[in-house]
Amino acid sequence: MPPIPGIGNRKVIGSEELHRRLKSYMRFFGPKAIARLTKIWMPVGKRVVIIGGALQGCQLAEFLVKRGRKVTIVDTAGRLGEGLISDDPERLFRWFGTKGVVMLPEVRYEEITDKGLVITAGDGKKQTLEADTIIVALPLLPDESLVKSLKGKAPEVYQIGDAANPAYMPDAIADGCRIARAI
Repeated sequence: MPPIPGIGNRKVIGSEELHRRLKSYMRFFGPKAIARLTKIWMPVGKRVVIIGGALQGCQLAEFLVKRGRKVTIVDTAGRLGEGLISDDPERLFRWFGTKGVVMLPEVRYEEITDKGLVITAGDGKKQTLEADTIIVALPLLPDESLVKSLKGKAPEVYQIGDAANPAYMPDAIADGCRIARAI
């Protein structure tokens, strides 16, 4: 979670928490039922601000828009869509435009209030993005604790896949193949 004043507000949910909630529903319903049910009800409000405009935030925005949510994507980066493959950003952003998704790169997060997320835009103007729900969908960071705990306990320790750099499954498989050949 980013260090934004008010990040503990009841309106804020991390993508991990949203994923955990959906996963718990999956125990009772299958993927097809979840796809249908999320078009009727979801544990998020109608106006959603997504903190994070990389792959994770963009995919989440697409999912939410298809379920009738009004979405705003904000990021501190100069451009949105990092991690999207080839022409996906152009196609997706054009679709976002037709659906009324607000995309704000180069913002500074000021605070989270009961009204929503207060930002300073790239032009220096401060504004409050009103939201029922604020979802933090930032890229994952590697958890190096296991690798560090194994150092010195085995002759060789390799950090691969998401433990080294969260990415796509083919990247993790390629890491495993590369290390297996090296060993």
